[in-house]
Amino acid sequence: MSKLTGSCNCGAIKYDVVGDIRSIVNCHCNMCRKMNGSAFSTYVIVSDDDFKLLSGGLKTHKISEHGEKSFCGECGTPIFNSHPQYAGLKILHLGSLGDSSNLEPKVNIYCESRLDWLGHLPEVASLEQGL
Repeated sequence: MSKLTGSCNCGAIKYDVVGDIRSIVNCHCNMCRKMNGSAFSTYVIVSDDDFKLLSGGLKTHKISEHGEKSFCGECGTPIFNSHPQYAGLKILHLGSLGDSSNLEPKVNIYCESRLDWLGHLPEVASLEQGL
């Protein structure tokens, strides 16, 4: 059993997760790439029952025929996705967690959409801070 804490960027939303992490995935689908503005999205999957909203009010937006995205109405930070195919689970956005340094993805999904250059990522110059 683990305890995770999370929040939005502005601090209006705060949450805890107390329970087992079901999985940690990198999703490479086109919808996640567009929805989150990134090459792929990393999600921490937890039980609905283990997620506790401590403060703030979440806004929800329908992102597909069945899926919804819950986010901070003040700053727009995505907090979690939900989908009837994964009933009973919250699909947390890794970036909303306070400390994710010890969380490592276990699987890549929708790899048919993965960007080719991701395989060469270790070869890309890395700087400690911005340009």
